[in-house]
Amino acid sequence: MPLVDDREASIADQKSGLSEAYRSLRTSLQFSGAEGAPRSLLVTSSEPSEGKSTTSFKLGQDFAALGARVLLVDGDLRKPNLHRLFGLDNAIGLSNLLTNTVRKDDLPGIFRPTKYPNVTVLTSGTIPPNPADLLSSPKMALILTNLGKRFDLVIIDAPPVVGLSDAPILSRLAEGTLMVVSTNQVTRKSAKTALKRLRSAGANVIGAAMSKFTVNKFDYNYAYKYMNYQYYDYGASTPKIEGKVDDGAGQPAHAKSPAFRRLVRRLRSGVGGFVDGAKSAS
Repeated sequence: MPLVDDREASIADQKSGLSEAYRSLRTSLQFSGAEGAPRSLLVTSSEPSEGKSTTSFKLGQDFAALGARVLLVDGDLRKPNLHRLFGLDNAIGLSNLLTNTVRKDDLPGIFRPTKYPNVTVLTSGTIPPNPADLLSSPKMALILTNLGKRFDLVIIDAPPVVGLSDAPILSRLAEGTLMVVSTNQVTRKSAKTALKRLRSAGANVIGAAMSKFTVNKFDYNYAYKYMNYQYYDYGASTPKIEGKVDDGAGQPAHAKSPAFRRLVRRLRSGVGGFVDGAKSAS
């Protein structure tokens, strides 16, 4: 996910580079298994502040836009954030379900509808003193199993992996786990350690999403810059070609060299001969 100056505005703008990147991530998840996207997806990171909550938030919207009934569960019982992203209070939620501290009459209201169609949220609830014990309880597994029957996709926003046991515990309960890795923030060693912990816990890690990278630092092909701001800003402006195609204006330096031009002429000559031969044969 590219680094942007105004994250909230970029997420709200469906034509922004950030929104396009999340839709690409959604597509990748749809092809992650033989039956499409996993029915339950855990989103975590190796360290805090890597963008896992934002990723959960945006993926929920993008899958719901396809007509799926999506439930977002805030599984971070230490520093929850999903309720802030949706502008909701966090009076009751997952921890209250796990500890039976919610009244029967309040159970229907614990699953909160949002302004986004097909998106429901289960906030973390009251912060407990023993999050790992609650998440590893049989009741947590039972809750997720029942939720999987009510919704097409359950996305769990989990705590970071390093230093905590919460994410590895939850990863065993989800069909798939997605790791968010922040560029220039997390070391390779930290990311590899987190991945190793998840796999040793039995997680099905289906991929990683790189976040907060600077787009103009990535140049996969020096002649054709696919990963640049002009690519992400699709549809905003369409450049018009003026003059001759091979006049050299706006071309990279190597395209103006005599050797490159000779190669182009030979290619054109070969293609022209092929076309003439095809016409004669017909």
